[in-house]
Amino acid sequence: MNFPSALVEKVSRFFGDEGEAWLADLPNLLERCRAKWDLHDTVMAPFMSINYIEFAATPDGEPVALKVGVPHPELFTEMEALSIYAERGTVPLIDADRDLGAILMRRLQPGTMLWELGDDSRETAIAASVIQNLHVPVPAQHSVPPFSAWVERAFRLTRIEWDPGELMPRDLIDAAEQAFREITGQRDDLVVLHGDLHHENILLDDQSGWTVIDPKGAVGPKCLEVGRFLHNRLPSEGWQDVMRERIRIFSSELGYSGRTIAACGLVDRVLSRCWSLEDGHVSDDWPVSIEQGRFCQSMWADVSDNGPFLAERLLR
Repeated sequence: MNFPSALVEKVSRFFGDEGEAWLADLPNLLERCRAKWDLHDTVMAPFMSINYIEFAATPDGEPVALKVGVPHPELFTEMEALSIYAERGTVPLIDADRDLGAILMRRLQPGTMLWELGDDSRETAIAASVIQNLHVPVPAQHSVPPFSAWVERAFRLTRIEWDPGELMPRDLIDAAEQAFREITGQRDDLVVLHGDLHHENILLDDQSGWTVIDPKGAVGPKCLEVGRFLHNRLPSEGWQDVMRERIRIFSSELGYSGRTIAACGLVDRVLSRCWSLEDGHVSDDWPVSIEQGRFCQSMWADVSDNGPFLAERLLR
């Protein structure tokens, strides 16, 4: 089989020899998955990142999506998160097999990605509505990691191992840590977070409306869910105005102060860049991403936590 070059490159880079062995065995894994669930009419999905995805149908004609990845903790957490959500705003989970590293889900149709609407304010309002309906309380028994573990590990290793050239300004990490302490210190509304909620992970379904896919799964205050969305798919010009409007909408729709929303954006912007350093993938837009972190830092530092963003602040 000819797999997408981007999939091959990412799996090889991220998983090394284990990834190479998995790629070599992937045709066999797919045959085993198809036999296990009696899938037919299989077709490779037009989009995939670090996991292989194909569309298929069950014996009774139900359209499904099969996701197969290198078995590793993050994939297992996705399986658990989908089970915990139990279709509360997420794609319905049909079955999962840890040994095969496979997840079988109902296929969302038409599967329009949120960004395809072409109206950023409308997209942000929809994302806020999705967030309102998504979260579930933390189960008594679970193995979903705390969001704080992500932050502590990434910030610590960026300082001492991943970033010897200090591409990530250390004072920006310090600010993100302070913002995270503020977020977690003020709130006890712990939920199972998606952890990677952005425009490409919110899809339109003709049965369920706007539906979430690909949860990473983490436990933390629910306000943290806005962080990834804030800096995703920003335009090259005028992104500051777009981010201000996103902050305003999230603040208004979710009931958090603008300061809290900006703090979540700061934490996630720094966290995601730290993960890029771990992955050894520093893109050409790195300077802009640091500017975006600085922007969230300034919005967090300059705005009171006593209420939503002031309109005059947002219009600057």
